[in-house]
Amino acid sequence: MNTKSNEKVSNRKKIQLIMWWLLPIIIFGGIFWPFAGYLVLGMMLFFLTLAIFRGRYWCGWFCPRGSFLERILVYISRNRKVPTFFKDIRFRWLIFSILISFMILRLVQSNGAPEKIGFVFVTMCIITTAIAIPMGIIFKPRTWCAFCPMGLLQGILGKNKYLLHVSENCTECGACDEICPIGTSPLSSKAAGKVNSVDCLRCPDCIAKCPKNALDFE
Repeated sequence: MNTKSNEKVSNRKKIQLIMWWLLPIIIFGGIFWPFAGYLVLGMMLFFLTLAIFRGRYWCGWFCPRGSFLERILVYISRNRKVPTFFKDIRFRWLIFSILISFMILRLVQSNGAPEKIGFVFVTMCIITTAIAIPMGIIFKPRTWCAFCPMGLLQGILGKNKYLLHVSENCTECGACDEICPIGTSPLSSKAAGKVNSVDCLRCPDCIAKCPKNALDFE
């Protein structure tokens, strides 16, 4: 086993156990103080910039909702396989178009009022979390992350950055598939030698789990 990767797994868990608290703060705090929504906007600007260099690194390490789903919701999740159509690019773009169009409409209706603009982002956080929680209970905890609009955008921005590579040492045992938070299949990318960045959350879980040390980031 990769000792360094095991340390990263532990560090990621510690970070997530801190970050998930931002989710209820934004949702419940934002209802009474809409300006909390600007925290969402700030995070969006940060992770979209980070994505250019690291792909979906934010998703795997810092996302408050992802952290909540993976570290808290996991206790009541049925942990079933993520449905294939959730990962279909056409389905992802459909969800992206619906949610972004709704957000833009709400921003236009705010007429530039700072408080109303803030509440738009609080509203978006509430809606997407309301979708993510039941999906996470029925399937894998982070099922939402398989078709999250912001995750898709990050994946596209960092399409060829900080990729997970699969070496010839891979015996296709399936350990990486089992441990992946959103059910990405690194072993299916053995022939290509690298995993599609639109899916990979850039977490070290599969690397630490691999018995042949066949996985690593560039």
